[in-house]
Amino acid sequence: MKVNYQERIDLSVGELKIILSQQRTITNRQKIQALYWLKAGLSPSLTDVAERLGVHRITVNRWLKQYSFGGLPALLKIGKSTGRPRVISKAVIAGLSEKLSEESCEFKSYKEIGKWVEEKYQISVKYQTLHKQLHYRMKAKLKVPRRSSIKKDKAAGIEFKKN
Repeated sequence: MKVNYQERIDLSVGELKIILSQQRTITNRQKIQALYWLKAGLSPSLTDVAERLGVHRITVNRWLKQYSFGGLPALLKIGKSTGRPRVISKAVIAGLSEKLSEESCEFKSYKEIGKWVEEKYQISVKYQTLHKQLHYRMKAKLKVPRRSSIKKDKAAGIEFKKN
C-alpha cells in the first residue's frame, strides 16, 4: 500500500523551506528536511529519505507519526533526557568550595575531605567521585606544602631568597 505523503503533510513547500532555514539543531533540521523532501516529491519513499539523511527508516517513520499526531510543535520538541542525579548535590559543592576558599582550610588529603563531607552532610562519597569533582570540575588544589629535606641548610635558604 503506497502512502501519499504529499497529502499527509499540511505545510507547503515554501513554508517548509523557510522553517528549514530557521532550524538551529541538527536533528530538527533533519526532521524538516525529511518533510520537505517528501512534500516536494524529491524522495519517493521513507527508505530513500532515511538513506539520504543517514538515519534508520524507522526513525523517519517515527518523525512522521509525531508530525501527524501533534503537528510541527510536537515534531520539533526536544525532550529533556533523564539521567541519574549526581551523588554530590549542589549544596555540598557550594559548601566544599566555600570551605576550600577559606584561609584556615586544613585539608591535606581527599580522604579528609570525604570524612568532612560525611560528618557535615551525612552522605558517603567514594574517593574517586570526590577526586573527580574537586580536581577536574572545581579545579581545586589541596594546599599542602612540599616536604622539606632534613639535610637542607636554613642559612643557605635565606641567602638564596636575598638574591
